[in-house]
Amino acid sequence: MKLNERKTLILQAIIQDYIQSAEPVGSRTLSKKYELGVSPATIRNEMSDLEELGYLKQPHTSSGRIPSDKGYRLYVDKLMETQKNAVLHNQQINTDIMRKFGEVEQLLEYSSKIISQLTNYTSIVLAPQIQENKIKHIQLIPIDSNSILAVIVTETGVIRNPILRIRERISPDTLEQISNFINTKVQGKTIKEIEKVLLTEIQYELRQYSDVIETLVPELANVIEAVNDYGLYLSGTTNIFNFPEFNDLFKAKAFLTMLEERQLLSSLITTANDNKLNISIGSENMHKEASECSLVTATYEIEGSVVGWLTVIGPTRMDYSNVVSSMIHLSGHINSLLTKRYK
Repeated sequence: MKLNERKTLILQAIIQDYIQSAEPVGSRTLSKKYELGVSPATIRNEMSDLEELGYLKQPHTSSGRIPSDKGYRLYVDKLMETQKNAVLHNQQINTDIMRKFGEVEQLLEYSSKIISQLTNYTSIVLAPQIQENKIKHIQLIPIDSNSILAVIVTETGVIRNPILRIRERISPDTLEQISNFINTKVQGKTIKEIEKVLLTEIQYELRQYSDVIETLVPELANVIEAVNDYGLYLSGTTNIFNFPEFNDLFKAKAFLTMLEERQLLSSLITTANDNKLNISIGSENMHKEASECSLVTATYEIEGSVVGWLTVIGPTRMDYSNVVSSMIHLSGHINSLLTKRYK
């Protein structure tokens, strides 16, 4: 059985109606609201065929139909028209981003709030993947006789300020010499690459400071290894309560619990591995906790390296057209800013 033009138009109408109403759609509703040019009886037959093909589901025997994940996938890939006017305040948003733009992390965190406001869904930011960033500078600064502040700056502007503990006092001049030498070894390298270098070359070549280096280098290596983590920010967490699908407290609790699972969220989001929009619908998501949700994700890159992800998450009955339009605008603007800032 093929999906002909009439079936396609009926499926498109059902999805659009269900996105707006959250109510199963019947043949009478379609006949009254949409100019399909056929009788309710013909629409019923076509709906039955669409259900048999897996594009529709019938929640109850006497109810109308709702889209399946397969139906939403066809809609997103073939039938959806993005809204030209989805972002109503483009200039204001652009100005706000420019004013608030500091480091990459700040930019993406603020963008998360914007996209949540525009779409009325929950948004998630993962930013940035520090381990893939290149080191710009490491400066060691004495605090007291047993403490050193290590200022680690990457080329994307990410700064970490860990405090290292040492067994004996180091003079500022000696610490400056050590800092300078370490920078000759690590500048321009990613944190992944530095992990392989630190405990071998640096420790060997600074052996004249053996007592200090035996403590300092392992400490610094541990710090650099630990910054493999990334920030995770949520906006619009309670927006899910605006959707009748989640009036069920069990479903709402499951959704909120999922948002607390940092590892699960990062696993869901980082499957988007290019800078185009990635849409995953319901059962397409790799974790069952997200089987009733859809995710729209954009990645952000600087010189080919991913520095963050921005995701909108909501029910499968998502207003895909509005979400995709908003994300296209916002992600395009962010990528433009990142390119100008770090070119």
